[in-house]
Amino acid sequence: MRAYNLTSTANPGSYPKRRGQPPSEELRVAITFPSPKAGVGLTKFPAPLSSAIVGQFAPDPLQMERAIHELSRVGFRPTRRGRLSASMRVDRKVYEEHFGTELSAIQLDPRLDYAFHSFYFPKQGAPWKPSAMVRQLIDDAYVQWPHIYMATPGAGQPATPSGTPPVIPYFHLEMPNDVPALLNAKPVHEQGGSGKGIRIAMVDTGFAHNSHPFFANNGFKSTVDLAPHAIDDSTDVNGHGTGESANVFAVAPGATFIGIKLDNDNDPQSSASFLEGFQTALQHQPHIISMSIGFDLRDELGQQQSELPNSLAALEAEVQAAIAAGIVVVFSAGNGHFSFPGMMPEVISAGGVFVDQNGNLQASDYASAFASKIFPGRHVPDFCGLVGLLPHASYIMLPVPPGSQADVESAQPPDGGDDGTRADDGWAVFSGTSSAAPQLAGVCALLLEKNNSLTPSDIKAVLRRAARTVVKGHANPDSSDNGIGLPASQSDTGAAGAGLVDAFAAWQQV
Repeated sequence: MRAYNLTSTANPGSYPKRRGQPPSEELRVAITFPSPKAGVGLTKFPAPLSSAIVGQFAPDPLQMERAIHELSRVGFRPTRRGRLSASMRVDRKVYEEHFGTELSAIQLDPRLDYAFHSFYFPKQGAPWKPSAMVRQLIDDAYVQWPHIYMATPGAGQPATPSGTPPVIPYFHLEMPNDVPALLNAKPVHEQGGSGKGIRIAMVDTGFAHNSHPFFANNGFKSTVDLAPHAIDDSTDVNGHGTGESANVFAVAPGATFIGIKLDNDNDPQSSASFLEGFQTALQHQPHIISMSIGFDLRDELGQQQSELPNSLAALEAEVQAAIAAGIVVVFSAGNGHFSFPGMMPEVISAGGVFVDQNGNLQASDYASAFASKIFPGRHVPDFCGLVGLLPHASYIMLPVPPGSQADVESAQPPDGGDDGTRADDGWAVFSGTSSAAPQLAGVCALLLEKNNSLTPSDIKAVLRRAARTVVKGHANPDSSDNGIGLPASQSDTGAAGAGLVDAFAAWQQV
């Protein structure tokens, strides 16, 4: 057991969320299994995985079924399973008994936008003596940390939202026209491209599409599935998922949108884990998975970690297995975070570019850019969507549930961004790389609609070739070990990666 820390010491773009709750006695656990081909399990393999080798870690199906059955007999409760791992819930005392360990209450920085801020986890150096039954059946079991939402917003009283956004006295982007225009997706739309027939699964806080007139007024339709322990597929108390999903609809209005809700609105600590959400998305056989959440791989001194925590091994494997199966996976690069899985080499890592009212481009100083210490040769991001600037990235007017956390915190200083909207009007101005990821997912849908034989690596190559180079600006200083944001450059390793995506230029190449 090693490399537990996933938290960060600072992030200027996140606000207080769901504080003051004691840890839940119910743990969210990822189970990995022995591999008959690889000879070692996921957590024992001494190098990062790739889509080329991840299949070697597939467990024997009979062994996997037996392990899940036996663990169920002693109190573990299966919730979801993937190709290489299983998600389970278990009471703290049962976990401690069968793994011979002691768990301690962990408190996360309340300034950061974690799904929740307290939980039980073994401290570094805690005993680890699994029972004989456990050692025989599984590779490892790790308590799952809460994820971070990669945007600015943070609950209030329900109200009736307006279908028309409020007028605010500063430059910003309006939906659904400005974002596809700046990403050069409008010419694709004019030639009939809309993402029709392409399934995009977006995993987030929730998707209150039916209760906000923005979506019906624009003919945007969706379905919503609940990840384990999430409740009510019609609500989104946080607002993050509802708002950011507008980016998908704007770029790929004809795509089949499948929202995977993570949040339990009544009990945040019981919400689905990142892994459970990803495994739920896989059940819908998507062509594209978009996730605007992640983990900040930063040590106690605020420096980037150089080793992937074992608690993320199952997630790493499931992401790689999805890519190997031909699914395009898009993650946010982070907002000053050393974001994982956004740093994985084969995912599309979405960074940020700010385009001003005169059309000038610069790298967003809100978005992350860095060279990964865990994956040698990996530079984040790959290319960029549209993201605002520090301090709050107030850039895109997005529809959110009235009185939701996003609505309230974007409108109210000093904790919020004072975006010029009301805290109960169903609109908020925000962005972050949480916006960039679904924008890029929409562009990928346009490409796949035109040529459904494209592989994830094909799409990355096309988008890289077609991207508009950005040479001005710098990345978020918090995404460096020296406090200096990586500058933009002519190379693909600068603050904006290959640059701002150009949907039409890419579309013409496929």
